[in-house]
Amino acid sequence: MTRSLAAIIPAAGRGSRLKPFPCPKELFPVGYQDVMIDGALEKRPKVVSQYLLEHLVSAGAEQVFIILGEGKSDIMQYYGNGTRFGAHVSYLFQEELHGMPYAIDLARPWLDDHTVLFGMPDTIIEPDDCFSQLLAFHDRHGADLTLALFPTDNPRKFGMVDMDQNNDVIWTYDKPETSELRYAWGACCWSPAFTALLGAYLDDLTPGKREAVLGDVFNHAIERKMRVKATSFEGARYIDIGTTAELNLALQQFNL
Repeated sequence: MTRSLAAIIPAAGRGSRLKPFPCPKELFPVGYQDVMIDGALEKRPKVVSQYLLEHLVSAGAEQVFIILGEGKSDIMQYYGNGTRFGAHVSYLFQEELHGMPYAIDLARPWLDDHTVLFGMPDTIIEPDDCFSQLLAFHDRHGADLTLALFPTDNPRKFGMVDMDQNNDVIWTYDKPETSELRYAWGACCWSPAFTALLGAYLDDLTPGKREAVLGDVFNHAIERKMRVKATSFEGARYIDIGTTAELNLALQQFNL
């Protein structure tokens, strides 16, 4: 299928749950990568957000937008223009942190007719071809928005998703205290129609009353009768380093 494919990585947040922290959490080393040093292959630390970037590029993302905020310039220095990682990386700056939807919307002028892949830079998702599978499902079902779901027993930390037997999303619930739902969304993919809907939704919203969450926009898309689908990844790993306990778990699993 011929089309333009872009990716968005939101890295503007302050990472307050890990403060004090020596660097942007997106650059914390988790695991190792092979690097050629003076003609010899050696192991070097791999930063957590690099897993996401590599998966997005592997899925075919031609343009990657990284959203930065205050104190995040080290991310730009690390990734540069993306050539070292096989990507074309551009940076956008979010001055006021009103919520994830506003960060995503910064890329709207450059998205045009692009299909968009979206993931979180403080997570590691396995299998490595998760985004390729997500994109294939999205295309196969002609969806406007497709959520990648992962099983969890900690609903208070995630956006929980209710879907029917046809993989149509019924509703999403942002960090509920309790839930009988099994799946949380951890990544997503959308078509130009959803990019336009998100922009229109924010244009009609007054910033500041409360932080906008992406699940609100997902539910708005459902209310507007968009084709919102979901696909679950049973047996996959979804590792979030957002807290010290989770970071410690990730370090143990990746033997750093």
